[in-house]
Amino acid sequence: MKRLLSLLLLLPVADLYAQSPDTILINYQDLPKSKIKRRVSHGNMVVLEIININKSRYNIQVNNTSTNFFLQQPEILSKLDGSSLELNTSEDPKPPAGPAFSFNDGALKLKALWQAELTPFKASYKKLNDKLDNYWESLKKFKKAVEVLQHSLYYKNELIAIKDACDGTYPQAEKNLLAATTTFVNNNKIGEETAAASKELLLAQVTNILDHYTQVATTEKATLEQLVKEINEAAKPFKEDADKLMAKLLTVKKTAKADDFTNDNLILDKAIRVTNERVETMQSNEEAVKKGIEIIDSYKLLDQKNLIVNSYKVINPVNYTIRQAAIADKDELKFDIKIEPKDNTICADPGIQTPVIVRTYGGFKLDFSTGFFLNFGNNNFFDQSYRLDSISGDPDNVKIEKNDNRNKVVPALGALMHVYYRTGWDFQPALAVGVSLSTGSTTKFNYHLGVSAAIGREQRFIASFGWTLTQATLLSSKYQEGQIVPKATMGTTVETESFYKWGNFLAITYNLTR
Repeated sequence: MKRLLSLLLLLPVADLYAQSPDTILINYQDLPKSKIKRRVSHGNMVVLEIININKSRYNIQVNNTSTNFFLQQPEILSKLDGSSLELNTSEDPKPPAGPAFSFNDGALKLKALWQAELTPFKASYKKLNDKLDNYWESLKKFKKAVEVLQHSLYYKNELIAIKDACDGTYPQAEKNLLAATTTFVNNNKIGEETAAASKELLLAQVTNILDHYTQVATTEKATLEQLVKEINEAAKPFKEDADKLMAKLLTVKKTAKADDFTNDNLILDKAIRVTNERVETMQSNEEAVKKGIEIIDSYKLLDQKNLIVNSYKVINPVNYTIRQAAIADKDELKFDIKIEPKDNTICADPGIQTPVIVRTYGGFKLDFSTGFFLNFGNNNFFDQSYRLDSISGDPDNVKIEKNDNRNKVVPALGALMHVYYRTGWDFQPALAVGVSLSTGSTTKFNYHLGVSAAIGREQRFIASFGWTLTQATLLSSKYQEGQIVPKATMGTTVETESFYKWGNFLAITYNLTR
Protein backbone atom coordinates (compact mmCIF):
# COMPACT_ATOMS: atom_id res chain seq x y z
CA MET A 1 0.00 0.00 0.00
CA LYS A 2 2.90 2.34 0.58
CA ARG A 3 3.69 2.31 -3.05
CA LEU A 4 0.11 2.65 -3.80
CA LEU A 5 -0.24 5.80 -1.53
CA SER A 6 2.75 7.42 -3.20
CA LEU A 7 1.33 6.79 -6.65
CA LEU A 8 -2.01 8.31 -5.67
CA LEU A 9 -0.20 11.64 -5.17
CA LEU A 10 -0.21 11.96 -8.95
CA LEU A 11 -4.03 12.18 -9.01
CA PRO A 12 -5.65 13.88 -10.77
CA VAL A 13 -3.26 13.59 -13.71
CA ALA A 14 -3.92 16.14 -16.44
CA ASP A 15 -3.62 15.37 -20.11
CA LEU A 16 -0.26 17.03 -20.50
CA TYR A 17 -0.40 17.51 -24.20
CA ALA A 18 -4.00 18.63 -24.59
CA GLN A 19 -3.36 21.82 -22.63
CA SER A 20 -0.91 24.66 -22.96
CA PRO A 21 2.32 24.18 -21.01
CA ASP A 22 3.50 26.65 -18.39
CA THR A 23 6.44 28.42 -20.00
CA ILE A 24 9.14 30.20 -18.03
CA LEU A 25 10.74 32.61 -20.52
CA ILE A 26 14.11 34.06 -19.56
CA ASN A 27 16.20 36.51 -21.56
CA TYR A 28 19.83 35.56 -21.05
CA GLN A 29 20.90 39.17 -21.38
CA ASP A 30 18.70 40.04 -18.38
CA LEU A 31 19.15 36.80 -16.42
CA PRO A 32 19.28 37.60 -12.68
CA LYS A 33 22.19 36.38 -10.60
CA SER A 34 20.02 35.02 -7.77
CA LYS A 35 17.40 32.31 -7.34
CA ILE A 36 14.37 32.56 -9.64
CA LYS A 37 11.00 31.44 -8.28
CA ARG A 38 7.83 30.58 -10.15
CA ARG A 39 4.49 28.94 -9.34
CA VAL A 40 2.67 26.56 -11.76
CA SER A 41 -0.27 24.18 -11.79
CA HIS A 42 0.43 20.67 -10.52
CA GLY A 43 0.66 18.08 -13.29
CA ASN A 44 1.40 20.59 -16.01
CA MET A 45 4.29 20.42 -18.42
CA VAL A 46 6.81 23.10 -17.39
CA VAL A 47 8.99 24.50 -20.18
CA LEU A 48 12.08 26.51 -19.33
CA GLU A 49 13.11 28.57 -22.34
CA ILE A 50 16.20 30.78 -22.49
CA ILE A 51 16.54 33.17 -25.42
CA ASN A 52 19.24 35.49 -26.73
CA ILE A 53 22.16 33.17 -26.11
CA ASN A 54 24.61 32.05 -28.74
CA LYS A 55 24.88 28.29 -28.35
CA SER A 56 28.00 28.13 -30.46
CA ARG A 57 29.88 30.13 -27.85
CA TYR A 58 28.68 28.52 -24.64
CA ASN A 59 28.52 25.17 -22.92
CA ILE A 60 24.96 24.88 -21.66
CA GLN A 61 23.58 22.44 -19.13
CA VAL A 62 20.10 22.39 -17.65
CA ASN A 63 19.20 19.68 -15.12
CA ASN A 64 15.88 19.29 -13.39
CA THR A 65 14.88 17.50 -10.20
CA SER A 66 11.41 17.09 -8.69
CA THR A 67 10.82 16.78 -4.96
CA ASN A 68 7.86 15.75 -2.84
CA PHE A 69 7.89 16.69 0.85
CA PHE A 70 6.59 14.83 3.92
CA LEU A 71 5.92 11.42 2.36
CA GLN A 72 7.43 9.26 5.13
CA GLN A 73 4.64 7.47 6.95
CA PRO A 74 4.75 7.58 10.80
CA GLU A 75 5.11 4.22 12.54
CA ILE A 76 1.74 4.57 14.26
CA LEU A 77 0.03 4.43 10.86
CA SER A 78 1.96 1.36 9.68
CA LYS A 79 -1.02 -0.92 10.40
CA LEU A 80 -2.76 0.77 7.49
CA ASP A 81 0.02 -0.25 5.14
CA GLY A 82 0.54 -3.50 3.22
CA SER A 83 3.85 -4.92 2.10
CA SER A 84 4.56 -5.41 -1.58
CA LEU A 85 4.66 -9.01 -2.78
CA GLU A 86 6.13 -10.47 -5.93
CA LEU A 87 3.66 -12.16 -8.28
CA ASN A 88 5.22 -15.55 -7.66
CA THR A 89 2.65 -18.32 -7.96
CA SER A 90 3.15 -22.07 -7.49
CA GLU A 91 2.84 -24.32 -10.51
CA ASP A 92 0.03 -26.82 -11.04
CA PRO A 93 1.03 -30.08 -9.26
CA LYS A 94 -0.93 -32.06 -11.85
CA PRO A 95 1.42 -34.63 -13.48
CA PRO A 96 1.66 -34.86 -17.28
CA ALA A 97 -1.42 -36.27 -18.94
CA GLY A 98 -1.64 -40.06 -18.94
CA PRO A 99 -2.53 -43.03 -16.73
CA ALA A 100 -0.15 -41.79 -14.02
CA PHE A 101 -2.75 -39.17 -13.15
CA SER A 102 -5.88 -39.56 -15.24
CA PHE A 103 -8.63 -41.23 -13.27
CA ASN A 104 -9.63 -44.29 -15.32
CA ASP A 105 -12.32 -46.31 -13.59
CA GLY A 106 -11.83 -49.00 -16.24
CA ALA A 107 -8.60 -49.94 -14.46
CA LEU A 108 -10.42 -50.58 -11.19
CA LYS A 109 -10.78 -54.28 -10.32
CA LEU A 110 -13.42 -54.04 -7.60
CA LYS A 111 -15.62 -51.19 -8.81
CA ALA A 112 -18.68 -53.43 -9.07
CA LEU A 113 -18.63 -53.71 -5.27
CA TRP A 114 -18.91 -49.96 -4.66
CA GLN A 115 -20.54 -48.59 -7.82
CA ALA A 116 -23.00 -46.53 -5.76
CA GLU A 117 -20.14 -44.56 -4.19
CA LEU A 118 -18.07 -44.42 -7.38
CA THR A 119 -20.67 -42.65 -9.53
CA PRO A 120 -21.00 -39.45 -7.42
CA PHE A 121 -17.22 -39.45 -6.85
CA LYS A 122 -16.54 -39.49 -10.60
CA ALA A 123 -18.94 -36.58 -11.11
CA SER A 124 -17.46 -34.40 -8.36
CA TYR A 125 -13.92 -35.39 -9.38
CA LYS A 126 -14.52 -34.32 -13.00
CA LYS A 127 -16.30 -31.11 -12.02
CA LEU A 128 -13.53 -30.05 -9.65
CA ASN A 129 -10.60 -30.95 -11.91
CA ASP A 130 -12.22 -29.29 -14.94
CA LYS A 131 -12.46 -26.08 -12.95
CA LEU A 132 -8.86 -26.49 -11.77
CA ASP A 133 -7.73 -26.92 -15.38
CA ASN A 134 -9.58 -23.72 -16.27
CA TYR A 135 -8.00 -21.97 -13.26
CA TRP A 136 -4.45 -22.73 -14.32
CA GLU A 137 -5.13 -21.79 -17.91
CA SER A 138 -6.60 -18.49 -16.75
CA LEU A 139 -3.74 -17.95 -14.28
CA LYS A 140 -1.20 -18.44 -17.07
CA LYS A 141 -2.86 -15.73 -19.16
CA PHE A 142 -3.23 -13.44 -16.16
CA LYS A 143 0.44 -13.78 -15.16
CA LYS A 144 1.52 -13.06 -18.73
CA ALA A 145 -0.63 -9.90 -18.82
CA VAL A 146 0.70 -8.69 -15.46
CA GLU A 147 4.25 -9.39 -16.58
CA VAL A 148 3.82 -7.35 -19.78
CA LEU A 149 2.20 -4.43 -17.95
CA GLN A 150 5.01 -4.47 -15.38
CA HIS A 151 7.52 -4.46 -18.24
CA SER A 152 5.68 -1.44 -19.63
CA LEU A 153 6.39 0.46 -16.40
CA TYR A 154 10.11 -0.24 -16.79
CA TYR A 155 9.76 0.86 -20.39
CA LYS A 156 8.02 4.04 -19.22
CA ASN A 157 10.98 4.74 -16.90
CA GLU A 158 13.32 4.34 -19.86
CA LEU A 159 11.26 6.85 -21.82
CA ILE A 160 11.36 9.29 -18.92
CA ALA A 161 15.12 8.88 -18.63
CA ILE A 162 15.53 9.55 -22.35
CA LYS A 163 13.12 12.50 -22.23
CA ASP A 164 14.85 14.10 -19.23
CA ALA A 165 18.43 13.71 -20.51
CA CYS A 166 19.82 17.22 -20.44
CA ASP A 167 23.24 16.70 -22.00
CA GLY A 168 22.29 14.83 -25.20
CA THR A 169 21.10 15.66 -28.68
CA TYR A 170 17.78 14.87 -30.31
CA PRO A 171 19.32 12.34 -32.77
CA GLN A 172 20.75 10.44 -29.79
CA ALA A 173 17.46 10.67 -27.91
CA GLU A 174 15.56 9.39 -30.96
CA LYS A 175 18.03 6.52 -31.35
CA ASN A 176 17.58 5.54 -27.69
CA LEU A 177 13.81 5.84 -28.03
CA LEU A 178 13.68 3.53 -31.04
CA ALA A 179 16.03 1.02 -29.38
CA ALA A 180 14.03 0.89 -26.13
CA THR A 181 10.70 0.64 -27.94
CA THR A 182 11.92 -2.03 -30.36
CA THR A 183 13.11 -4.11 -27.40
CA PHE A 184 9.79 -3.66 -25.60
CA VAL A 185 7.73 -4.61 -28.67
CA ASN A 186 9.88 -7.66 -29.52
CA ASN A 187 9.82 -8.90 -25.93
CA ASN A 188 6.08 -8.45 -25.50
CA LYS A 189 4.71 -8.90 -29.00
CA ILE A 190 1.31 -10.36 -29.75
CA GLY A 191 1.64 -13.37 -32.00
CA GLU A 192 4.45 -13.28 -34.54
CA GLU A 193 4.60 -9.53 -35.21
CA THR A 194 7.97 -7.81 -35.33
CA ALA A 195 8.87 -4.27 -34.32
CA ALA A 196 8.20 -1.65 -36.98
CA ALA A 197 10.93 0.65 -38.28
CA SER A 198 9.18 4.02 -38.00
CA LYS A 199 8.57 5.98 -34.84
CA GLU A 200 4.83 6.35 -35.52
CA LEU A 201 4.23 2.66 -36.25
CA LEU A 202 6.22 1.64 -33.18
CA LEU A 203 3.98 3.77 -31.00
CA ALA A 204 0.92 2.12 -32.56
CA GLN A 205 2.38 -1.31 -31.70
CA VAL A 206 3.07 -0.25 -28.11
CA THR A 207 -0.49 1.02 -27.75
CA ASN A 208 -1.87 -2.21 -29.21
CA ILE A 209 0.19 -4.31 -26.77
CA LEU A 210 -0.94 -2.26 -23.77
CA ASP A 211 -4.61 -2.36 -24.82
CA HIS A 212 -4.48 -6.10 -25.51
CA TYR A 213 -2.86 -7.12 -22.22
CA THR A 214 -4.91 -4.67 -20.16
CA GLN A 215 -8.03 -6.34 -21.58
CA VAL A 216 -6.58 -9.83 -20.96
CA ALA A 217 -5.71 -8.91 -17.37
CA THR A 218 -9.17 -7.47 -16.75
CA THR A 219 -10.93 -10.50 -18.23
CA GLU A 220 -8.78 -13.09 -16.47
CA LYS A 221 -9.01 -11.22 -13.17
CA ALA A 222 -12.78 -11.71 -13.19
CA THR A 223 -12.39 -15.31 -14.38
CA LEU A 224 -9.91 -16.17 -11.62
CA GLU A 225 -12.04 -14.62 -8.92
CA GLN A 226 -15.06 -16.64 -10.07
CA LEU A 227 -13.09 -19.88 -10.48
CA VAL A 228 -11.55 -19.63 -7.01
CA LYS A 229 -15.01 -19.26 -5.55
CA GLU A 230 -16.37 -22.20 -7.56
CA ILE A 231 -13.38 -24.45 -6.80
CA ASN A 232 -13.63 -23.84 -3.06
CA GLU A 233 -17.32 -24.69 -3.27
CA ALA A 234 -16.71 -27.82 -5.38
CA ALA A 235 -13.93 -29.05 -3.08
CA LYS A 236 -16.37 -29.72 -0.23
CA PRO A 237 -18.63 -32.28 -2.00
CA PHE A 238 -15.53 -33.83 -3.60
CA LYS A 239 -14.01 -34.47 -0.17
CA GLU A 240 -17.28 -35.97 1.08
CA ASP A 241 -17.59 -38.25 -1.95
CA ALA A 242 -13.92 -39.26 -1.69
CA ASP A 243 -14.24 -40.09 2.01
CA LYS A 244 -17.33 -42.25 1.33
CA LEU A 245 -15.60 -44.04 -1.53
CA MET A 246 -12.43 -44.83 0.43
CA ALA A 247 -14.48 -45.95 3.42
CA LYS A 248 -16.42 -48.34 1.18
CA LEU A 249 -13.18 -49.64 -0.33
CA LEU A 250 -11.90 -50.56 3.13
CA THR A 251 -14.99 -52.65 3.80
CA VAL A 252 -14.08 -55.09 1.01
CA LYS A 253 -10.40 -55.35 1.93
CA LYS A 254 -10.78 -58.64 3.80
CA THR A 255 -12.83 -60.38 1.11
CA ALA A 256 -11.08 -59.01 -1.99
CA LYS A 257 -7.88 -60.24 -3.54
CA ALA A 258 -4.88 -58.37 -2.15
CA ASP A 259 -3.61 -57.38 -5.61
CA ASP A 260 -7.04 -56.09 -6.65
CA PHE A 261 -7.40 -54.07 -3.47
CA THR A 262 -3.90 -52.63 -3.78
CA ASN A 263 -4.51 -51.71 -7.43
CA ASP A 264 -7.77 -49.89 -6.69
CA ASN A 265 -6.41 -48.24 -3.56
CA LEU A 266 -3.39 -46.83 -5.43
CA ILE A 267 -5.53 -45.47 -8.30
CA LEU A 268 -8.07 -43.79 -6.04
CA ASP A 269 -5.51 -42.51 -3.54
CA LYS A 270 -3.48 -40.87 -6.29
CA ALA A 271 -6.54 -39.27 -7.89
CA ILE A 272 -7.73 -37.89 -4.54
CA ARG A 273 -4.26 -36.81 -3.37
CA VAL A 274 -3.33 -34.97 -6.55
CA THR A 275 -6.72 -33.25 -6.70
CA ASN A 276 -6.34 -32.06 -3.10
CA GLU A 277 -2.81 -30.87 -3.87
CA ARG A 278 -4.15 -28.87 -6.81
CA VAL A 279 -6.76 -27.21 -4.60
CA GLU A 280 -4.18 -26.45 -1.89
CA THR A 281 -1.77 -25.01 -4.45
CA MET A 282 -4.51 -22.82 -5.86
CA GLN A 283 -5.26 -21.57 -2.36
CA SER A 284 -1.57 -20.88 -1.72
CA ASN A 285 -1.57 -18.64 -4.81
CA GLU A 286 -4.22 -16.32 -3.38
CA GLU A 287 -1.77 -13.69 -2.07
CA ALA A 288 0.19 -13.60 -5.32
CA VAL A 289 -2.99 -13.32 -7.38
CA LYS A 290 -4.25 -10.59 -5.06
CA LYS A 291 -0.98 -8.72 -5.63
CA GLY A 292 -1.43 -9.08 -9.38
CA ILE A 293 -4.96 -7.71 -9.12
CA GLU A 294 -3.64 -4.72 -7.15
CA ILE A 295 -1.05 -4.09 -9.87
CA ILE A 296 -3.71 -4.17 -12.58
CA ASP A 297 -6.13 -1.96 -10.64
CA SER A 298 -3.36 0.56 -9.91
CA TYR A 299 -2.20 0.44 -13.53
CA LYS A 300 -5.66 1.36 -14.78
CA LEU A 301 -6.38 3.82 -11.98
CA LEU A 302 -3.25 5.84 -12.75
CA ASP A 303 -3.85 5.60 -16.50
CA GLN A 304 -0.33 4.32 -17.09
CA LYS A 305 -1.02 3.74 -20.78
CA ASN A 306 -1.53 7.45 -21.41
CA LEU A 307 1.50 8.30 -19.28
CA ILE A 308 3.59 6.00 -21.49
CA VAL A 309 2.15 7.42 -24.70
CA ASN A 310 2.73 10.99 -23.53
CA SER A 311 6.31 10.20 -22.48
CA TYR A 312 6.87 8.74 -25.95
CA LYS A 313 5.42 11.73 -27.81
CA VAL A 314 7.37 14.33 -25.86
CA ILE A 315 10.65 13.08 -27.38
CA ASN A 316 10.65 15.41 -30.40
CA PRO A 317 13.22 17.60 -32.16
CA VAL A 318 14.22 20.77 -30.40
CA ASN A 319 13.76 23.48 -33.01
CA TYR A 320 14.57 26.62 -31.12
CA THR A 321 17.07 27.99 -28.63
CA ILE A 322 17.24 26.12 -25.36
CA ARG A 323 14.09 24.33 -24.24
CA GLN A 324 13.95 22.14 -21.14
CA ALA A 325 10.66 20.42 -20.24
CA ALA A 326 9.64 18.59 -17.07
CA ILE A 327 6.44 17.61 -15.29
CA ALA A 328 5.55 19.50 -12.12
CA ASP A 329 4.23 16.36 -10.44
CA LYS A 330 5.65 16.95 -6.97
CA ASP A 331 5.73 19.79 -4.45
CA GLU A 332 8.71 21.52 -5.98
CA LEU A 333 10.52 21.47 -9.30
CA LYS A 334 13.99 22.92 -9.56
CA PHE A 335 15.87 23.86 -12.74
CA ASP A 336 19.61 24.30 -12.26
CA ILE A 337 20.90 26.45 -15.11
CA LYS A 338 24.60 26.42 -15.78
CA ILE A 339 25.96 28.42 -18.68
CA GLU A 340 29.67 28.95 -19.23
CA PRO A 341 31.85 29.83 -22.21
CA LYS A 342 33.49 27.07 -24.17
CA ASP A 343 37.25 26.81 -24.08
CA ASN A 344 37.62 28.05 -27.65
CA THR A 345 35.27 30.97 -27.38
CA ILE A 346 36.38 34.55 -27.59
CA CYS A 347 33.40 35.66 -25.50
CA ALA A 348 34.38 37.47 -22.34
CA ASP A 349 31.09 36.76 -20.66
CA PRO A 350 31.85 34.57 -17.62
CA GLY A 351 28.47 32.84 -17.92
CA ILE A 352 26.02 32.29 -15.14
CA GLN A 353 24.75 29.61 -12.79
CA THR A 354 21.36 30.02 -11.10
CA PRO A 355 18.42 27.88 -10.04
CA VAL A 356 14.79 28.28 -11.07
CA ILE A 357 12.46 27.09 -8.29
CA VAL A 358 8.95 26.09 -9.33
CA ARG A 359 6.36 25.58 -6.61
CA THR A 360 3.32 23.62 -7.68
CA TYR A 361 -0.29 24.37 -6.89
CA GLY A 362 -3.25 22.17 -7.60
CA GLY A 363 -3.31 18.38 -7.47
CA PHE A 364 -4.28 16.39 -4.40
CA LYS A 365 -1.51 15.44 -1.98
CA LEU A 366 -1.13 13.19 1.06
CA ASP A 367 1.46 13.75 3.77
CA PHE A 368 1.98 12.88 7.41
CA SER A 369 2.78 14.56 10.69
CA THR A 370 3.19 13.52 14.31
CA GLY A 371 2.70 15.38 17.54
CA PHE A 372 0.62 16.15 20.62
CA PHE A 373 -3.17 15.78 20.91
CA LEU A 374 -5.75 17.04 23.39
CA ASN A 375 -9.00 15.05 23.33
CA PHE A 376 -12.12 16.39 25.03
CA GLY A 377 -15.90 16.05 25.07
CA ASN A 378 -18.90 15.65 27.34
CA ASN A 379 -18.93 13.39 30.41
CA ASN A 380 -19.73 10.29 28.38
CA PHE A 381 -16.52 10.83 26.37
CA PHE A 382 -14.43 9.99 29.46
CA ASP A 383 -14.13 6.76 31.41
CA GLN A 384 -16.56 6.80 34.35
CA SER A 385 -16.66 4.90 37.63
CA TYR A 386 -19.66 4.06 39.77
CA ARG A 387 -20.46 3.15 43.39
CA LEU A 388 -23.24 1.56 45.34
CA ASP A 389 -24.74 3.86 47.98
CA SER A 390 -26.74 2.55 50.88
CA ILE A 391 -30.37 3.65 51.17
CA SER A 392 -31.48 4.91 54.54
CA GLY A 393 -34.17 2.67 55.94
CA ASP A 394 -33.75 0.09 53.17
CA PRO A 395 -30.90 -2.29 54.05
CA ASP A 396 -31.78 -4.78 51.29
CA ASN A 397 -31.27 -2.40 48.35
CA VAL A 398 -28.56 -0.05 47.14
CA LYS A 399 -28.52 2.87 44.73
CA ILE A 400 -26.17 3.16 41.70
CA GLU A 401 -24.38 6.53 41.69
CA LYS A 402 -21.65 7.93 39.40
CA ASN A 403 -18.40 9.18 40.91
CA ASP A 404 -17.33 12.70 40.03
CA ASN A 405 -15.17 12.89 36.91
CA ARG A 406 -12.39 15.45 37.17
CA ASN A 407 -10.92 14.88 33.72
CA LYS A 408 -11.53 17.65 31.24
CA VAL A 409 -9.05 16.57 28.54
CA VAL A 410 -7.17 13.41 27.60
CA PRO A 411 -3.62 14.06 26.30
CA ALA A 412 -2.22 11.74 23.66
CA LEU A 413 0.59 11.29 21.16
CA GLY A 414 -0.27 10.37 17.60
CA ALA A 415 -0.03 10.91 13.89
CA LEU A 416 -2.20 12.44 11.19
CA MET A 417 -2.48 11.92 7.47
CA HIS A 418 -3.31 15.16 5.67
CA VAL A 419 -5.21 15.33 2.39
CA TYR A 420 -5.21 18.62 0.54
CA TYR A 421 -5.25 20.45 -2.74
CA ARG A 422 -1.90 22.21 -3.12
CA THR A 423 -1.95 26.01 -2.75
CA GLY A 424 1.71 26.54 -3.60
CA TRP A 425 2.03 28.90 -0.61
CA ASP A 426 3.46 28.55 2.89
CA PHE A 427 -0.07 28.31 4.32
CA GLN A 428 -1.84 25.05 3.47
CA PRO A 429 -5.36 24.04 4.62
CA ALA A 430 -6.08 20.30 4.62
CA LEU A 431 -8.38 17.53 5.75
CA ALA A 432 -6.88 15.29 8.43
CA VAL A 433 -7.41 11.69 9.49
CA GLY A 434 -5.28 9.84 12.01
CA VAL A 435 -4.84 7.99 15.25
CA SER A 436 -3.39 8.80 18.66
CA LEU A 437 -2.45 6.78 21.71
CA SER A 438 -3.47 7.92 25.18
CA THR A 439 -2.30 6.37 28.42
CA GLY A 440 -3.82 6.50 31.87
CA SER A 441 -5.67 3.87 33.81
CA THR A 442 -5.90 2.15 30.42
CA THR A 443 -4.06 2.54 27.14
CA LYS A 444 -6.28 3.07 24.11
CA PHE A 445 -6.34 4.28 20.55
CA ASN A 446 -8.27 7.38 19.54
CA TYR A 447 -9.36 7.91 15.94
CA HIS A 448 -9.49 11.39 14.47
CA LEU A 449 -11.12 13.23 11.58
CA GLY A 450 -10.85 16.96 11.13
CA VAL A 451 -9.24 19.93 9.42
CA SER A 452 -5.68 21.21 9.52
CA ALA A 453 -3.75 24.38 8.82
CA ALA A 454 -0.06 23.91 7.97
CA ILE A 455 2.46 26.74 8.09
CA GLY A 456 5.84 26.43 6.40
CA ARG A 457 7.28 24.82 3.32
CA GLU A 458 9.96 22.21 3.85
CA GLN A 459 9.43 21.97 7.62
CA ARG A 460 5.95 22.68 8.89
CA PHE A 461 3.98 23.06 12.10
CA ILE A 462 0.37 21.97 11.73
CA ALA A 463 -2.63 22.89 13.88
CA SER A 464 -5.60 20.52 13.61
CA PHE A 465 -9.12 20.40 15.03
CA GLY A 466 -11.95 17.94 14.59
CA TRP A 467 -13.74 14.91 15.92
CA THR A 468 -12.39 12.06 18.04
CA LEU A 469 -13.85 8.56 18.22
CA THR A 470 -12.73 6.59 21.28
CA GLN A 471 -13.89 3.88 23.63
CA ALA A 472 -15.23 5.04 26.99
CA THR A 473 -15.97 2.86 30.02
CA LEU A 474 -19.55 3.62 31.09
CA LEU A 475 -22.32 2.06 33.12
CA SER A 476 -23.56 -1.23 31.69
CA SER A 477 -26.59 -0.86 29.45
CA LYS A 478 -28.46 -3.10 31.91
CA TYR A 479 -28.51 -0.31 34.50
CA GLN A 480 -29.16 3.40 34.83
CA GLU A 481 -27.69 6.02 37.12
CA GLY A 482 -29.82 6.38 40.25
CA GLN A 483 -31.32 2.93 39.76
CA ILE A 484 -32.17 1.05 42.97
CA VAL A 485 -31.11 -2.59 42.83
CA PRO A 486 -31.06 -5.52 45.26
CA LYS A 487 -27.91 -5.47 47.31
CA ALA A 488 -27.65 -9.23 47.32
CA THR A 489 -27.39 -9.48 43.52
CA MET A 490 -24.95 -6.59 42.91
CA GLY A 491 -21.97 -7.56 44.99
CA THR A 492 -19.49 -4.75 45.72
CA THR A 493 -18.86 -3.35 42.22
CA VAL A 494 -20.98 -1.90 39.46
CA GLU A 495 -20.80 -3.58 36.04
CA THR A 496 -19.46 -1.35 33.23
CA GLU A 497 -19.06 -1.69 29.46
CA SER A 498 -17.00 -0.04 26.74
CA PHE A 499 -18.84 2.16 24.24
CA TYR A 500 -17.54 4.14 21.26
CA LYS A 501 -18.18 7.83 21.85
CA TRP A 502 -17.58 10.97 19.83
CA GLY A 503 -15.63 13.93 21.15
CA ASN A 504 -13.25 16.54 19.80
CA PHE A 505 -9.53 17.06 19.54
CA LEU A 506 -6.94 19.76 19.15
CA ALA A 507 -3.52 18.80 17.87
CA ILE A 508 -0.19 20.45 17.23
CA THR A 509 1.92 18.27 14.96
CA TYR A 510 5.09 18.56 12.92
CA ASN A 511 6.33 17.22 9.60
CA LEU A 512 9.49 15.51 10.79
CA THR A 513 10.83 14.47 7.39
CA ARG A 514 10.77 15.83 3.86
